[in-house]
Amino acid sequence: MDDFRLGIRDFISREIMLEPGPSSVTRDTKLVGGVLDSLGLMQLVSYIQEELGVTFEETDVTPENFRTIDTVERLVAEKVDRGQKAASISHPPGTATPAG
Repeated sequence: MDDFRLGIRDFISREIMLEPGPSSVTRDTKLVGGVLDSLGLMQLVSYIQEELGVTFEETDVTPENFRTIDTVERLVAEKVDRGQKAASISHPPGTATPAG
């Protein structure tokens, strides 16, 4: 789970802040109203969706959910957790999954 956190921080550092590594990005780094403009926000959303397979609803992309690194990581963790729960409900352990 912590791998996605490092990936998000690394992406913000390299692609948004144009710095070489994630060490300058802390859980309290201010994103919306800080280092992210509207284009940067869309880049971050695209990165998370493409690289982590997390799907955001339009209502998820709010200033509150993207205010800091901590709020983004919490949102992604919730989405990942919900996705894993939904997958386990759809295919309980010990049952065959459809081939495809």
